[in-house]
Amino acid sequence: MEYLHLEVSNNEIDGASRRVTHLYEDNSSKKIEIFYEFDRIVKLLPVSVLDGHVFAILLYACARGKPLKVHGTLSHMAMRNLEELQLIWQMWKPDIYRRVDIIPDNIDDTRKIRKEKAISAFSGGADAMFTALRHTKSLPDKFRYPLSSALMVHGFDVDIYNHADFKNLVKRVKPFLDYTDIELRTIRTNSREIKIQNWEYSHGLELAACLHMFADEFEYGLIGSSGPYQGFVMPWGSNPVTDHFISGTNFSVKYDGAGFFRTDKMEELLKHPIACQTLKVCYTGIDQSVNCGKCEKCVRSQLNFFAAGAKTTPSCFENEFDVSCINEIKISHLGQLVEMHRIANRARKNNVKGEWLTLLDERIKQWDSSPPELHTEESKVSVIKNALATIITNVGLEEPAKKLWRSIRRNIS
Repeated sequence: MEYLHLEVSNNEIDGASRRVTHLYEDNSSKKIEIFYEFDRIVKLLPVSVLDGHVFAILLYACARGKPLKVHGTLSHMAMRNLEELQLIWQMWKPDIYRRVDIIPDNIDDTRKIRKEKAISAFSGGADAMFTALRHTKSLPDKFRYPLSSALMVHGFDVDIYNHADFKNLVKRVKPFLDYTDIELRTIRTNSREIKIQNWEYSHGLELAACLHMFADEFEYGLIGSSGPYQGFVMPWGSNPVTDHFISGTNFSVKYDGAGFFRTDKMEELLKHPIACQTLKVCYTGIDQSVNCGKCEKCVRSQLNFFAAGAKTTPSCFENEFDVSCINEIKISHLGQLVEMHRIANRARKNNVKGEWLTLLDERIKQWDSSPPELHTEESKVSVIKNALATIITNVGLEEPAKKLWRSIRRNIS
């Protein structure tokens, strides 16, 4: 029988750790390396479990369909959860994923007794900021997770080779983290860049895997909810069904804030001016450290603020809101359409009126008459783009290609 193998190496360079997941198959010369570059020394101890490294590539393993040999230790709870996650994704996407045996060298059920500490995933977006505020400012102490650190991942929302914009993004959100007394940590990874998995399905696993890299220090990893418990559109990579299963014996991932709608979160952010100044929601802009103000995510976020009672455009957007943007945005999946309905309904509930709401109602009628499809398989265009990206990566031209593309877009704009 042929196996897929996973090994992990760890090096310390210039006062920081660099950890690499090595993937290879029997009778194949193809090798995949996923690196994680820390901003500090993060030890990989002999007793450290490799839970995060396996979660990070689980869907790839399920798509390959070969038993996975893990050359290292997994925690007992991770083994249980990996089994359940496979069953979930096999049921959701039976045409892509199948259950595989996961065979570690060792299984560890040692339970550590230590002071509770939590680290949260932090992008600078509304979900992450809401979680940070919730567990440092809003919730009574008895309900809070002991959140002391936040992790920003370079290579997810900001391109892995775009060092300048990531540095500017860190600078942008630093005042908010100072306000909440949360220490910032960063990690740089090519986990998304190598495109071995469908990001729409794998991003929760890959994000939780980055949090798992700190499992020897923290007990909890918080991921801000990307949707509420009510009306969640699935399958989606980070969700209230699967996220809590991305946990090990001594490190638990928590899907936080799903009891609130996005407009509820914006209403909380409005109470904290520093949040409204530093919020970063955009993921399509030329400058990946700021909000373009015009893309679907930026427009939707501004509408969330207005529905929550904001009288003016929050200062995290450089320009005043242009209502004509509502006519320009495109809805690409059902979750976005559901959120637009929620915004309009919440505005009416709050007795909010304005030209923007009239235009939004008109657009909703158009979308309802021709609704977007659910996230299913990748489009032909997406497949072609990913194929080209893979070729560029394989010939070692990804960094200059990305730099050239950013330069062209900036000059055109």
